[in-house]
Amino acid sequence: MHLTPLFTSFALIFLAELGDKTLYMVLVLASRYRATPVLLGAMGAFVVQGVIAVGLGSLVGQLPNAWVRWLTAAVFFVFGLLLLFKNEGQSEDGAERTDRSLVSVLGRSFGLVFAAEWGDATQIGSAALVARFRAPLSVFIGATLGLWAGAAIAALVGRAVGRRLPTRLLRRAAGLLFCVFAILTLLRA
Repeated sequence: MHLTPLFTSFALIFLAELGDKTLYMVLVLASRYRATPVLLGAMGAFVVQGVIAVGLGSLVGQLPNAWVRWLTAAVFFVFGLLLLFKNEGQSEDGAERTDRSLVSVLGRSFGLVFAAEWGDATQIGSAALVARFRAPLSVFIGATLGLWAGAAIAALVGRAVGRRLPTRLLRRAAGLLFCVFAILTLLRA
């Protein structure tokens, strides 16, 4: 195990992920659902994306990003519209946060984070760090721990915020946020 690539990857990826759309997504999901399955789903997606980044190494920069961006934008937009226009008459007392099954919340969190990380700066950065240090395991562990640390912070903040705000307001804000992410993704395409 090489410590320089591990610590460098942790620091760079953690800092790069702060303020990224993926952590906002984790925050919003943790404000609507139980934080633990949201965090576990996000962590699983980060592991899979990390494996992909390491496997692709320096080839990540040559992938056709246009179709990935369009698909990611579509996922964000559809999810955003569903949140904006969802009207199930659920109570404002937080019942919606607890009625989702563990598998449903894990799956939703995994899918959204997985889609958001395609072609993301942290995925490309991880691939570049693998190429630079030639220490794929150290880079993978450092980058994954950096992503997990950011996701844990986002989940904790989301859980704290979610207890204080009405569910309908959170749902509408999340829907709007996902639609903004869709538009920003398309603008980058």
